[in-house]
Amino acid sequence: MSHKRLSLVVLSFSALGFMACPMNPPSEQAVPATRVVTGKAAASSCPANPAWLNSSALPGEVPSGETFCNFQQFMWQSLLALVQPTSGDPTRLQFETWMPSYGIFIKDGTPTAWGQEPPTSCPNNPPPPTGKKPRLYTGIIKQAGADQPLIDLKGEFVYYSMTVNQSAYAMLTDCQLYKAFCAGPLKPQNQGIDLIGKYPNLALPDTAVELKTSWMVLDEAGVASGLFYVVPGLIQHNGGTCRPVNLGLTGMHIVAKTPNFPAMIWATFEHRNNAPDCSNTTAAPPLGGAWNFYNPNCPGCTTNTYQPATPAQVCRMHPQGDSATGTFPDGNDCTANPSQFACQTKTREMLAQSSASITAINSSVQTLIQQAAPGVINKVWANYELVGNVWTSGGTVPPYLQAQSGSLSAANTSMESFVQNGVAAVTNPYSCFSCHNMQGPTAERNLPPVGLSHLFQEVQMPGGCENGSLPATCNPYLGNP
Repeated sequence: MSHKRLSLVVLSFSALGFMACPMNPPSEQAVPATRVVTGKAAASSCPANPAWLNSSALPGEVPSGETFCNFQQFMWQSLLALVQPTSGDPTRLQFETWMPSYGIFIKDGTPTAWGQEPPTSCPNNPPPPTGKKPRLYTGIIKQAGADQPLIDLKGEFVYYSMTVNQSAYAMLTDCQLYKAFCAGPLKPQNQGIDLIGKYPNLALPDTAVELKTSWMVLDEAGVASGLFYVVPGLIQHNGGTCRPVNLGLTGMHIVAKTPNFPAMIWATFEHRNNAPDCSNTTAAPPLGGAWNFYNPNCPGCTTNTYQPATPAQVCRMHPQGDSATGTFPDGNDCTANPSQFACQTKTREMLAQSSASITAINSSVQTLIQQAAPGVINKVWANYELVGNVWTSGGTVPPYLQAQSGSLSAANTSMESFVQNGVAAVTNPYSCFSCHNMQGPTAERNLPPVGLSHLFQEVQMPGGCENGSLPATCNPYLGNP
């Protein structure tokens, strides 16, 4: 199967994402990481289902038993469903039909209707190389949390887009949460109706899914390598001339809400050549060629620290999101401080099991894809891997640390490059839940569960909910979380 192509238009303004709170770039000190043994034994411990390779059905719930493997299977099945061709347009994948954030959070008027294309930029410029109408417009070049861009080794920015599925779109529009007064405290520093007092259980529907993707500019050799899922697009900065480019997918966050997990399940996938582990920067890229965001011929370069107008030097601080191994803030590892939460025996055992299941499911899926018959699935998806997955035990809301399970230091090197260890490099564990924590305007007041999403930082339209209440169409989303 040839690479499916999608047109993308990208411009630059502020950042938004699944980890979005102010913090400083981390310092780091590497310690040897404990790596899980891979191979047939590991793969057999968390197998993928061959039926996932050509099924567009998203899983609705984690299977009963809720083992670590169940959660990793849930997310790999989700990714494989999202990359299936659509029935109406085989050139477009399922996730490419979802509504981008700029189609919802508009300055005035009405959000784009589901199934229609939002307005795009560059109307007077030549179309992308395929001649297709641009599909997406996004202004996001800065990473969440750090509020800094990731610059690749060729000096190009990495670009980000956010989309939601139909049930999430319906909730956002039915509740008019794209209007500032309706969104209230969901948008930081915003004034609006008292969602905390009046609607403490306002939540996304149980079938809601949010995606965030990251893309790097590819030259002709990068496209010809066949290593990336590729889309053609247009890049424009500060109202300048649009530049046609090809973009390669480097990462994807999948955040899924289910009946049993109201705090949602937060997984992240990466291109396998993104970056080496910080504890083994001499490792060769697993797919051959070069690392996407690490230059081994720059021994004096500082890793995981943003430097303006300079290609970043990125390595992975906690493989599989294991907080007890890898690279620690200020060298404060389990030898130096064995009493910290990540180093306690019960936590370390949990993290080790989570990491083993991630390694196993990656091996199983990649083998299935590589061995699949021609036309079953685009084999480029074997070049991606699950690198972290975190949730709360028993569906606990809010997601406080002791209730979290899975990858307690989950981070994506193409999306959280500079905040892998959290605020001021002194917080470990640190994952999506560190920012997506329902924290309200004060420490004593939690946002309603919908506040776990940070999409509302995109709210632009003033007004709404002038009578002090959400519209009646929002009633289905006001029940218990």
